[in-house]
Amino acid sequence: ALDMNPNFTILDSTEQIDLLKQVMLDLDIDPDKHKPRAVHSQIERAKQRYQGPEKFRNQVNFTGLPFGALYQSYQDRLKAVDALDFGDLMFYCVQLFENKPEILSTYHQQLSHFLIDEYQDTNHAQYKLIRLLSAKHRNLCVVGDDDQGIYSWRGADIGNILSFRKDYPDLKVTHLEQNYRSTQTILTAAWNVVERNLQREPKKLWTAKGSGDLIEYHKTADEMEEAEKIC
Repeated sequence: ALDMNPNFTILDSTEQIDLLKQVMLDLDIDPDKHKPRAVHSQIERAKQRYQGPEKFRNQVNFTGLPFGALYQSYQDRLKAVDALDFGDLMFYCVQLFENKPEILSTYHQQLSHFLIDEYQDTNHAQYKLIRLLSAKHRNLCVVGDDDQGIYSWRGADIGNILSFRKDYPDLKVTHLEQNYRSTQTILTAAWNVVERNLQREPKKLWTAKGSGDLIEYHKTADEMEEAEKIC
């Protein structure tokens, strides 16, 4: 259905970089000057955002490389050797469901309930996948904390959890506000930081562990002194 050899292989990280290095050489781009791993990271990020090569046609990246041409040539080379990389697995799955509703329908018949943990760490491709899969039965439970959204550098989109109320206006929210690990002093200090986030779900953690010791603040000259102080 995707015009792909069903006996495709999945390249590991080293194989992906080696393939991209060959693509760069074919385009007269020096892989010693422009690191293939950095270029591949950009391609990976584009796939996490569900953006294909056509999105970047004739575009250059921040280092002046023809990113659109590189991305397209990389995908062409993958197809030529009947291979996918990790990002393709999610990307093509979403594409399949979007373009072939009759195939998506078969999964609607098989799958009715969905539970996703750490929802604040999902990327846009994962967001689209779960929207498509859960569209028929709408039995979707997600667990997450927008205040713990720290993986944007890895492609996570905090907007997925922040927009959940808008995406599912009939949702039921359960706040899990009791903390079993920390003292109230720690929670209060943390809350005074995160409450200043411009966009967040209102909540305030509490604990039955009591106030605990006061927080000590130490300023050190460098990381070595910091490590020694902690030890």
